[in-house]
Amino acid sequence: MSSYNNGDVHTEYVDPQIYVANNRASFALDASKLAYLPNMRLLNVGCTVATAATAYNRLVGSMSTIRNIRLLDGRTELSALRNPAVYLAFKSQQRTNADNKSTASWLKNSLVGLEIDAVNEKLNHVYPNNVVDLNQPDAAANATKVGYLDLMECFPILGALPCLPTDVFPNLRIEVEFHSQERDQITVSTANVTTSVRPLLAVDCVENPELVRALSRSLKESGARWMEIESDRFNAPANAGAANTKQTISEQSMAFVGKRVERLLMCKTLQDPGLANNAGTVIGYGAVASYALQDQTTQVRLNGKNVFPGFDGISRPNQRLGLISDEYGACSAYPGSNLYNWSNGDLLVLIDGRAGKEYGGALSYDCVRIGAKVADLQIQMTRTADGAAVAAGTIRATNAALNINLYAEVDKALVMGRDGQYRIVYA
Repeated sequence: MSSYNNGDVHTEYVDPQIYVANNRASFALDASKLAYLPNMRLLNVGCTVATAATAYNRLVGSMSTIRNIRLLDGRTELSALRNPAVYLAFKSQQRTNADNKSTASWLKNSLVGLEIDAVNEKLNHVYPNNVVDLNQPDAAANATKVGYLDLMECFPILGALPCLPTDVFPNLRIEVEFHSQERDQITVSTANVTTSVRPLLAVDCVENPELVRALSRSLKESGARWMEIESDRFNAPANAGAANTKQTISEQSMAFVGKRVERLLMCKTLQDPGLANNAGTVIGYGAVASYALQDQTTQVRLNGKNVFPGFDGISRPNQRLGLISDEYGACSAYPGSNLYNWSNGDLLVLIDGRAGKEYGGALSYDCVRIGAKVADLQIQMTRTADGAAVAAGTIRATNAALNINLYAEVDKALVMGRDGQYRIVYA
């Protein structure tokens, strides 16, 4: 552990109390400190590889190594994010293109943020000439590329707390689980063996009692309220019919019943990541991409009523993109990113030396504003089969078995009791 100090606040770099490569890391925070600020950061996120000259997942970068992550106080779970790679892949493009190109891609070792390549006039993630391996892990732990994760992206409770006083949270710790299989497509080479790197936690401690009292007053008097990211998932079986066969998928989500939900995000990923494998190299964004489907329609039924107008609801790709932009703001999309099998992709996009067909339709997300307490929630989707032959380097997601990953903003609260103890409840 080391620290930088300005008198009132000092930064500490905390080693994991427990670390098992490709398994988990556990960080225990010192209860003798008066309080911690909520701007916690996880550093050294990444892996080493058996052989060099590969790269991290092009969309989520070195965050692809994280399987689950939790913030706890003793046995009490304050906040958690399950299956974070798919959600963080979505968040990676929820910034302006300039932010991604200049900042986020460097911090996370991803290839998000594009510009026009002067050589071929296509959209590409262009590096300076002397930085050709920005997102490449290495065989040596002291040379591999590692990333930075702002934990507010995973733990929304941190955005609602002015500080975390240790007299309220005496047993703070962070648990991180890592992926252990290359099948999870941590890197773009499916043949490479990966080993997680020992991470580091950066926290800011407040040691001025007057400052801690001022920061924690509202928490101790009124508690806190935030939108937790909770997840659910259902499977869409393969669409094995002949060309243009329509498939209807209808599922009821039970994970959010009895909870107040604001926004609901739907990510459509491949059940079999091997479909995104072309001769040992991941196609496009691989297992964390959310794929466009042919003639997809999406309807959400909330408490017995359709949320979207009409029987089919959302039926066009740009309607989905418009909803994402309206609900989540800036979006680093590119031509064809939300379109199924768009024929002009190769003319406009060439990322990491891979043709645009690999990235076409890889950022097709669905979302809906619920804004109510859920008694019944049903997701209805349709898609049609594509009878065309699957060429090397392409994905026919409209035919494949899919995981429909749901990430909902669920209203939660921290309620303080008269004895100074707290409870985490659904608001």
